[in-house]
Amino acid sequence: MKNHLSALAAAVLAGAALTAFFASGCEDSESYSISVSPNYAKLKPGQSVTLTASGWENYTWSIDGSAAHLSATTGKSVVVTAEGGSASNAVVNVVATAVGSGSSSGSGTNSVSSAGYTAKAKIVVE
Repeated sequence: MKNHLSALAAAVLAGAALTAFFASGCEDSESYSISVSPNYAKLKPGQSVTLTASGWENYTWSIDGSAAHLSATTGKSVVVTAEGGSASNAVVNVVATAVGSGSSSGSGTNSVSSAGYTAKAKIVVE
């Protein structure tokens, strides 16, 4: 009888813990991601393109290479301008990184850290 009571007590406790886990809303199964539009562009020296990030609230922008430059390093949009005299078909990557905490546009209540959320655009300077 003691074994049955122990098993019953364990099942009740497990059930209570399971209910508390799901009732607390601690588990977030939503997927978060950001994107940059457009994610690819070809520019001639002196030409520009506006890149816009979406899926988060705040962004920092960075660029690798010297064939183009950014109009800003923060914000939802940035203008990328191709430099003159660049090597033919130079490729630069522009990266938008989500910063701070935010929530998905559909939830409104789930707040998460932005760690690891990045999106990239490839710019070819002809």
